[in-house]
Order: sequence, then structure tokens, then C-alpha cells
Amino acid sequence: MIKNVSQKSESFSPVPLCKISCDDKLPADLFLKIGDKFIKFKEVGDFIPEEKYNYFISKNVKELFVLNESLQAFDIAIEKFKQERIEETVAQVGEVNRNIVEQQVAMKEKVYELFLDEKLSNESVDVLKSQVADFVETVKNKNPTLDIFAKISSLNNTVAEHSINVANLSLLFGMAVGQNNLIVLENLYMGALFHDYGKAKIAASVFENPNSVAYERAIKNHTQAGVDLLKNIPNIPNQVISIVAEHHEQFGGVGYPKGISGNSIYGLSKIVSIANIFDNVASENRRNKATMYKLAIKVLEYDKGKQFDPDLLPRILEVLKISFEVIEKNS
Repeated sequence: MIKNVSQKSESFSPVPLCKISCDDKLPADLFLKIGDKFIKFKEVGDFIPEEKYNYFISKNVKELFVLNESLQAFDIAIEKFKQERIEETVAQVGEVNRNIVEQQVAMKEKVYELFLDEKLSNESVDVLKSQVADFVETVKNKNPTLDIFAKISSLNNTVAEHSINVANLSLLFGMAVGQNNLIVLENLYMGALFHDYGKAKIAASVFENPNSVAYERAIKNHTQAGVDLLKNIPNIPNQVISIVAEHHEQFGGVGYPKGISGNSIYGLSKIVSIANIFDNVASENRRNKATMYKLAIKVLEYDKGKQFDPDLLPRILEVLKISFEVIEKNS
């Protein structure tokens, strides 16, 4: 039930949206601040829907509000939920991978924070780059398979969550095709994290009308929009910008925005393109965990040099098939 409340602003305290997961059952009523009014958005026990989270990202809504008397209990509950997710995931992937889990959780919160910001800052990007560097080094040293990444990934379909999933897959695929340089792998991961940043920042008025011509045009232009938003941040490398610009280009030359083909496409962009399609197909079939990865593998297998680089794809498919056998065995 949504209703206006008459309490003064002194009655409310802000809570960072980046700390609230779509999986969290809200421990208190949540309010939106619109003008000088506080409007109840969700009641205790509700969840924040994925589509609403994406809407908040497009609107740069960084904070929601709780009544002052609920703040302490809310903060304690949200921290408890996070620690429970960490322990549940560690139980699945093994204590040896605890640092991967903990680093991923911290990085995920930062990614959500950046996506919810109206504009990126050098300081925030530097924090993320440091987290990415630590995570990439940990993963490179441990060399986990897809089943580990599957267990640390979320099935939520927010644009930020999708970006994190694509980054994890890109890192796995990059190592599978022989990329071992830490700087290269960091750029690959950062490019994947920001590949849909332009889509995340589609204006809310357009976002609300997915069947409109304006929305279709915005989706088509989201690669360039992402480049335009990122290119003026000095601490984002040119390699990352190239990935954002080219992740929808296709090996056969029928992608967008430029329709470039073959080796004209940056090598890391090709990897992110494969990871992006894989996660999209898996997410579309996420209600059936038993087949979601199997179907995504089949989509990649059916490509005959049209969309993906035929020199990269066989090695990536080999890793995916081995990992899927492990997933099936353990399910």
C-alpha cells in the first residue's frame, strides 16, 4: 500500500540503496522522498523488484529512507543478510575460495554505488579499479571454473548485476584463450563492468516506455552513450572505452554501431561480446537452473563465425563444457 506520510524530514534517515539487495526481505518500511513528501514505497517483508532497481539506476536514486526509530534495526538486518550470503556461498564453493566471495561482494556494492551515481568521479573509479585489480589477481592465482563463478553470481537481472556476471564470464573466457597479463585482464574486467553503462543511464522517461521508438533508439545508441559518459574520466583506460564501444560488433560485420568485422574488432571486445550473449541467454532461462547454462552453450555452438571470432570460440566452449559437466554432477 502506497500512501503519503505527514512526518517531517527530521523523522527519517537515509539508507544507501547500493547496500540493499533484491534478495533482501526488507526489515522495515521503505520510503521515497519526492519533493518535501515522504511516500511509502515498500513495507516490511517486501522485496525491491529488479525492474524498480533498474528504474532507480536510471533516475540516479542513491538513497531510500526509513523512520529514525527503524534505522538501527534496518542497518543490523542488512549487514546480517550480507554476511549470511557470504557464508552460504562459501559453503558452496569451499573455504579456499572465501576471499573470492568476499572480494566479489565488496566489489558488487561499489558497482551498484557507481551505477546509482548521477556521474562517475575519479575517486570512485579508482576505488573500483583497486578492487578489480585485487579480484583479478585472486582469480588468476586460483583459476576457478565456471561452477565457482556460477555460485558467486546472482540470478537477479538488474543491469548492474548483469554487468558483474558478464565481467566474471569475460575474466574466465579471457584466461581460457590465453590472456595472462594482469593489466590486460583488469582492463577486460573493467570494460565488461561498464559495457552496458550507457544502457543503465537511459533517461527514466524513456526507460518507462520499453515499446516506444525512443526506447528502441536509446538501446541502439547505448554503446556510444556509454563511451560519451566514460571518455572524460581520466582514470578509465582507452582499452575499457573500446570494449564499451564495440561489445555489440559482430565478427561477420553485421553488428553495431559501426558494422566493423574480423580483426578490426578489438580482441577484448570479442571476449566481452561472447560473455554478454552467454549471460543474456542464461538469464532468460534462469527459472530453470538445470538447463540455463546448457541452453547458453548451445547458442554459442550454433554460431558459425557470424557473430563470434572462430579462433576464440572453440577454446571458450571447451572450458564451458567442462565446467557444465561439473555443474551437472554437483546439482
